[in-house]
Amino acid sequence: MDNRCLTCHSKTVDLLIDKFNLQGEVAGDFSSEVNHLLTNCKHLSNPYLALLIHRLAKKKIQNDDLYREEKKHANSILYSQYKKWVAFVNENDESLHIAAKLAVVGNIVDYGAHSVPADIPAKIEELLALDFALDDRDEMFAEVKKAESVLYLGDNAGEIVFDKLFIQHLNHPNLTYAVRGNPIINDVTFEDAEQVGMQDVCRVISNGHDAPSTLVDNCSEEFQELYTKATVVISKGQGNFEGLLNEKRKSLYFMLMAKCDIMAEMLGVNKGDLIITKKQEGSLWRLK
Repeated sequence: MDNRCLTCHSKTVDLLIDKFNLQGEVAGDFSSEVNHLLTNCKHLSNPYLALLIHRLAKKKIQNDDLYREEKKHANSILYSQYKKWVAFVNENDESLHIAAKLAVVGNIVDYGAHSVPADIPAKIEELLALDFALDDRDEMFAEVKKAESVLYLGDNAGEIVFDKLFIQHLNHPNLTYAVRGNPIINDVTFEDAEQVGMQDVCRVISNGHDAPSTLVDNCSEEFQELYTKATVVISKGQGNFEGLLNEKRKSLYFMLMAKCDIMAEMLGVNKGDLIITKKQEGSLWRLK
């Protein structure tokens, strides 16, 4: 595992200790147990390590949803502007393209990557000025149009508002939106989907697992069957990318912002770049 990943996990621990004002023995035990994990479990994937760290945090803090208020805030502030964003997209000559861009820009709302701005709506508007570093939108749209079924893998609260808008413009009759099985960081759950009315535009299911990613072998049988049978899979965010980067299935598209140097290097882009890219069947991206 790249030492930069270890630094990021350690930063997460420090932020949680500060966020919940952990003191004395509780803070010390939490830090010590995480350090043990990071020292002895370097063979595990980053998403799985993040899962173990946050399960431990929930136990130590006695809180099953560590970012509940942040999720509600991000959903609320962006969903309150939904009509504005609908009008913005509809007024554009390439409405589907701009809806897809909004969905990627929304990926900035990620507490796991320590990338959430103080003023979320202002940052969204600023990022819309960026061009894509990798842009397979047209190929993705064409495949979705012909697809018998589409599986859309959600990532973060707040971001889900733009997922909904994009899904409305995709207008596919058999699209399923997948959320996490239990709260983890600010990743989307059924509660977030209900808060923004995702069920009004598509079917919503749980993937049955609480990693901040999609680790297919750990997910529910229902999810695995949908994943296997889906004509097209659209994977949102950096966490899902990490979990699926070595998948060999056909028609797998990644929509994300490169929020760390390691992911940027792997994709051949710069940190902060916008990405929609198709996974080439049989090819592998590898973490160092």
